[in-house]
Amino acid sequence: MDARRRPARWRLSPDLRPLVVAMLWSAALLSVMGFFYLSHRHVQSLQLHAQIVGHSVTAAAVFDSQRDAQDLLGALRSVPDVATARLRRLDGSALAGYHRPGEAASVWQRLGRVHRLAVPVQANGQTVAWLEVQAQEGELWSTMAALMASLAAVMLVATTFTHLASRRMRAAVRSAEDRTRFLAHHDELTGLANRARFGLALSQAVDDAGQRGTPARLLCVDVDDFKQINDTRGHAAGDQALRDLAELLRQLVREGDLVARLGGDEFAVLLVGPHCDDACRRVTHALVDRLRQLSHAQSPFPLRVSIGGCRLPDDARTPDEAMQCADMALYEAKRAGKGVAVDYSLALGDLQRDRQRLQQDLHAAIHRGEILLVYQPVFDAAGRVDSLEALARWTHRTRGPIGPAEFIPIAEESGLIVELTLACMARAREDIDAWRAAGLQPPPVALNISSRLLLRDTDRTRFLAQLQALRLTPEEVEFELTESVLFDDLDNPDSILVRLQAMGYGLAIDDFGTGYSSLAYLRRLRCRKIKIDRLFIAGIATDRDNALMVESIIRVAHSLDMRVVAEGVEEAADGDRVVALGCDLLQGFGLCRPEPPDAVATRLAAAA
Repeated sequence: MDARRRPARWRLSPDLRPLVVAMLWSAALLSVMGFFYLSHRHVQSLQLHAQIVGHSVTAAAVFDSQRDAQDLLGALRSVPDVATARLRRLDGSALAGYHRPGEAASVWQRLGRVHRLAVPVQANGQTVAWLEVQAQEGELWSTMAALMASLAAVMLVATTFTHLASRRMRAAVRSAEDRTRFLAHHDELTGLANRARFGLALSQAVDDAGQRGTPARLLCVDVDDFKQINDTRGHAAGDQALRDLAELLRQLVREGDLVARLGGDEFAVLLVGPHCDDACRRVTHALVDRLRQLSHAQSPFPLRVSIGGCRLPDDARTPDEAMQCADMALYEAKRAGKGVAVDYSLALGDLQRDRQRLQQDLHAAIHRGEILLVYQPVFDAAGRVDSLEALARWTHRTRGPIGPAEFIPIAEESGLIVELTLACMARAREDIDAWRAAGLQPPPVALNISSRLLLRDTDRTRFLAQLQALRLTPEEVEFELTESVLFDDLDNPDSILVRLQAMGYGLAIDDFGTGYSSLAYLRRLRCRKIKIDRLFIAGIATDRDNALMVESIIRVAHSLDMRVVAEGVEEAADGDRVVALGCDLLQGFGLCRPEPPDAVATRLAAAA
């Protein structure tokens, strides 16, 4: 028979061998002690039986009665180990004898020793005869055999149970070790390679690309708006979405390619080989297209991804450079509207490096106090200034004015928006104080609140502390926020917006109609104002559909005791139309462009 097909033999575990040896030594010691003890008891028992029989044959020995003596010696049949017995007179002649009748000697009797005893038979203190007894150790050895069998059975049971328990424990330990080894290189949620394993594979791919010219493609894949799934359907739905995406990526790549989850909702794909460019195009197109058609079963939001890619060795010479290039391309895909794939290019790299320098300069400008505010008035239907919206402006030391459309997104992405908001609050305090010192009564100043300001407890605490330290009262400032900020914060048990309302500050929903508009949220947070986005206002004088929509928004807002602001009023006809529809306030370049504090002071003085 083939040795490979032989059944596995039962083998004693090496860690159990010392235990078995100790048990064998203990059994041997117990057997020796038991043997000596039982042997001593065996001899004592024989002596006792011989003395009893010797005492019973005393009369027969005195009267020399052979028949009586013979009958009395028959009592030795009750002692199995006694083979023969003789009652001898004092002259040595036999008076009577006993021989166990024709029973074959047992195995134990043949193995045992033979004991010979001579017991005096006395009458009135005088020895009248001798009783000689010959016995074997059969009972002793049978008892020893039973004892040793019991010990062996106990040892076998103990060893078996210990072996089984040890085998289960070793299996559990091996399973835990296998799991640990698996998790050292794999993601627990999706089963994909983890960051550590992907880093090793990427390093090897970079080396092969540089030394052997083996081309490779690196893709960074990030789920768009993943927070929406977690926030609306729970983390279980989010986890399932990640598992679904991981399985889809597995199906799309070739054998030998590597898919990894780097963390959170970020994945990476490494394609190596001469046809990696074709494979990359196929994977990206198939992934984007299939996800467009696939909505996660437990989420109302379609699952979309943005993809950034780079080539090896063309774009990068080290693993870090490769990840940076792919991340730059991924960032550009996010900026391009999400749900798309973008490849790294030198121009893109220059753009990203320029953004990084601009971010550093913005950080320095905030701390140097170079961020200023301009103010765009909000007018009522009669043309009076109702409030002012504060807008940040930055003049770079070497590049000149940097538009808010350029530096605000940088501040949002880098987290500098928190510092920027605090700096704008301080600047608003200075401007309000300057207007009051000039004897003016400025209307409320509207400050914008970013969603990044509400993400962390520390940032919310800093915001409230700044508000208190600057003593900005509800009569002096109000706050504008987008619909997405409203929805994110209201579900927070420590909602800062609810707290601001409780403190008396007015809130306005900015760009209304462009996000996830919800009447339920409007009812929960009764804001003072709704600012209708400029997309609905531009051309409303001639656009009947926009007019109907704006009129509906105005009616809903008024039913909830909210005032309505029309943003982006560029033409007088559009302004007249929204006023006719019932709009309360107007704002836009057609009415007034943002003005520096001095110009605002002049306007306020003229209106006084």
